[in-house]
Amino acid sequence: MPGLFILAWLFPVFLFGQAAPEDSFRLLFTLPVEAKFFTLDKLRQVYLVTPANEVVKYSPEGKELFRYNNNTRGSLGYLDPTDPFNLLLFYPDLQAIATLDRTLNETGLLLLFSSDIVNATAIALANDNNIWVYDQATFRLVKIAPDGAVLASSDNLSAQMARPPRGQQAVARENMVYLHDPGEGIYLFDGFGQYHQLLSLPGYTHFQLIDGHLQLFKKGELSVYDVAALRKTTLPMPEAGARAALARRQGQRLYLLSPDGRLSVYERNE
Repeated sequence: MPGLFILAWLFPVFLFGQAAPEDSFRLLFTLPVEAKFFTLDKLRQVYLVTPANEVVKYSPEGKELFRYNNNTRGSLGYLDPTDPFNLLLFYPDLQAIATLDRTLNETGLLLLFSSDIVNATAIALANDNNIWVYDQATFRLVKIAPDGAVLASSDNLSAQMARPPRGQQAVARENMVYLHDPGEGIYLFDGFGQYHQLLSLPGYTHFQLIDGHLQLFKKGELSVYDVAALRKTTLPMPEAGARAALARRQGQRLYLLSPDGRLSVYERNE
């Protein structure tokens, strides 16, 4: 597959080292705000989304920086931090995407009906600052401009496969788009929206690309997947990782969201 060679450099699994004992992590801090989910950007900044749909941004040292809240749009379903200066917030109830700057000031709002998208389930920032949207109603991956103009689209995936994706998350990097369906795995598309292949990785509830690695999470397990080698490696976690509602690894840091919504940040001991 042509796109596979583009990805070969992305997954140096050795950065994570070999499996380590549970006591190889030390707790740095626990953030005081309850969160329903969190995400990280490439600057190691943390974004918590609270049960009240407020976004709280923290520095790598755990200092609160900015807050954003708008309770008129229903539940905040997803936050894409690919560009820390141009965040995407997805409100599935309203079928709307809000954009924020680095201080969490709103810079735009796009209602997806203007692009004839009626059931968006996943969105992602493209590398040219346009937006990828998966429309579950038409089984298409669509690229749109910030003003809603349609720039590219996949074919209707229901005509290509017996079970088209039920996409819940998407991430775009370089010339590839990753669409996550927890029941099947991750579907790979090229920069024109054309489908290439399915990575059969069912059962994972969340994924993110961090430090150039595809990270997969399900309760009790955090793994990194090497697309070029088609190999999955489970990452070590302290005992609290077995109970975590969500986990992420970035560099030597491990982020664990407890079942009661508290995010703890650990550092791996050398």
